[in-house]
Amino acid sequence: MNYLLIIVSMLLCLATNTVYANSCPAMITYEGGGAGKVVFDGTLHSSKDLTCADCHEGQGFMPALFEMKKGSAVVNMRKMEMGRTCGRCHVVAKDNYLICSTCHHK
Repeated sequence: MNYLLIIVSMLLCLATNTVYANSCPAMITYEGGGAGKVVFDGTLHSSKDLTCADCHEGQGFMPALFEMKKGSAVVNMRKMEMGRTCGRCHVVAKDNYLICSTCHHK
């Protein structure tokens, strides 16, 4: 039922040409391997005045971080270190690798 609500919300947003995270809530879970799953919370990001377009559309010469298709993104620590995927905003310092629980939850 939750998936249906998310899909209907996204379709309504697309139909009105307003694609904002606060009107299109999304919870996306990445497996995260042995470190534990990582959950993306769209409502948390929208509370910081971010929109879906901030990550799903290119910005100037910067390509989009993610496609608007669930499962299309390959997220890993190497890409984050390179400033891609979540790493564009969430800087991953080598000193922080010992604090895996910041993002990963077992």
